[in-house]
Amino acid sequence: MGSNKSSWARTAEGEAKITLRRPHWLKQVWAIAKKDFQSEWRTRHAVITTLAFALIALTVVSLSVGSLRSEPALAAGLLWVIIFFATIIALGRTFTKEADAHTDNLLRLNAEPSAVFLGKMLFNIALLSLVIAITVPLFVALLGVSIKQWGIFVAAIALALIAMAALGTILGAMLAKVQSRVALLAVAAFPLFFPTLAASLQVTATIFGASLESNIAPLKALLAYAAASFLGGLLLFEEVW
Repeated sequence: MGSNKSSWARTAEGEAKITLRRPHWLKQVWAIAKKDFQSEWRTRHAVITTLAFALIALTVVSLSVGSLRSEPALAAGLLWVIIFFATIIALGRTFTKEADAHTDNLLRLNAEPSAVFLGKMLFNIALLSLVIAITVPLFVALLGVSIKQWGIFVAAIALALIAMAALGTILGAMLAKVQSRVALLAVAAFPLFFPTLAASLQVTATIFGASLESNIAPLKALLAYAAASFLGGLLLFEEVW
């Protein structure tokens, strides 16, 4: 009995030391995001692939339809179609590179699930922000649309990015070891992204000049869905990771 108690005490002490060695939660978040930034900076795989798709899609759309100044609803739809597929391509490697490099188990041992989720999500937001910062001005220039309310437009894009990055992060963790993961990610993501895309489309069409209706209702919907996506991902990530 004494030996068993002694063994249990040593095990508990060892687990306590392992726990104590873990860095502070915010340091874990930053370390994970920093690792992904450094990895992407070395290879630039996600950036190049996503930007290449966005530029090809923009070129094809501009050659096919020309100016869409008089078709703001169509312009808004095409913009968010491009953003959706660019997002899928960008998010497809969030956890794939961890599985391919066999570092996923090491990450589980050295970081809290919530820290992994937030660190990966921050990297995804930064990556998508870079892609959109290049794609949207080119879209506006090539298709001749005008943005009448830049503040609301930027707010709508920011909220949509938060929602898509949060949902894409948790879906990426679920599908990291699945074959044809990018195709499955697109199929699984669309119904979850749909509320974001619908509200963003409504706001964007209004800003492009489809009507003079208020953007408050769709913006509130975007804000609520972005908050729900973030909190849901934060709470549920441990169950899928």
